[in-house]
Amino acid sequence: MLVLSNEEIARLLTMEDCMAALEPMYRDYVDARAMLSPRLDNIMPTAHEGGYYAFKQMCGGWPAQGVQALRINSDIVTHPVMGGKPRRVKQPLAGGRWVGLVLLFSTDTGQLLAMFPDGVMQRMRVGAASGLGLKHLARENVSTLALIGAGWQAGAQLMAARAVRNFTEVRVYSPRRESREAFAAGNEGVRAVDSVEACVEGADVILAATSSMVPVIEPKWLRPGVHIGCIKSEEIDGEVLDRCDRVFVHDRKQRKHLSNVMPGTPNLSEERVRGWWAEPARSGRYPDLGELLAERAPGRERADEITCFANNVGIGLQFAAAGALALRKAREQGVGKELPDEWFTEDVHP
Repeated sequence: MLVLSNEEIARLLTMEDCMAALEPMYRDYVDARAMLSPRLDNIMPTAHEGGYYAFKQMCGGWPAQGVQALRINSDIVTHPVMGGKPRRVKQPLAGGRWVGLVLLFSTDTGQLLAMFPDGVMQRMRVGAASGLGLKHLARENVSTLALIGAGWQAGAQLMAARAVRNFTEVRVYSPRRESREAFAAGNEGVRAVDSVEACVEGADVILAATSSMVPVIEPKWLRPGVHIGCIKSEEIDGEVLDRCDRVFVHDRKQRKHLSNVMPGTPNLSEERVRGWWAEPARSGRYPDLGELLAERAPGRERADEITCFANNVGIGLQFAAAGALALRKAREQGVGKELPDEWFTEDVHP
């Protein structure tokens, strides 16, 4: 059984690698040659003041690669107000660190093949999904990219956007000046601006990558020909979607909802279960990314169309696809630490 670190995953996977690994997986998922279990969150009170405990699990199996992936997170979550907007923030209370793991199992033998933290891979798979949406929905001649958000996820959105289109201008806005200026300083060719209006003005592509629990993209910004994207449902609302000519979600079969919430759990705003993603009549009518990539649903057909890729929910299949690639490259390059299989198997019939 191979153990990999976040640092090793970062060296093994480029954004282009991740996009190339995910694209055939989405097509197989549409054709029922891959399967997943919907994301499930167990949410309950915690001793940490102002927070709650959340255990997230998602999994997916891809027989073409012979792997089943399980991704889990054990988090203490808080909702601080930053820049006038409530945010969802995971607190690093495990000795100053966070807890997220991916386990890869063989669909041929059942054994555990690999285990690694989820941090770098989850960032790359979110960026890759947005990049695939942009690749098939944005105009070929886009030149200006507006990034709302200046955190770690915004960096992956930038990598993915640049992997599929040539941008001559990239602007970034975040409510905290130090954050947007640090992002611009750390990414060549990116300019920090002092207002969200300056960021989106005249942009061909607008991408949101924030921790906000309320919308950050406004419908009045959507001029003909623009492509927009978000990494979480809360960043856009129904009015934005109604302004778009074509909307694709990540997985229309899954509803984003708060399942298994223990009574008395604090700080769960009602807005989180009242958004567009909780309306079956709306969220279920949009085709998903797999249908776009498998050409089951048409992408952009005119230059003046307003298009949107809304990453409504994550799926465990992304970790099967990216994980299988990382495992193969790690074995080829001799990367990682091998642990005895006997530690993760048993000699009694379970």
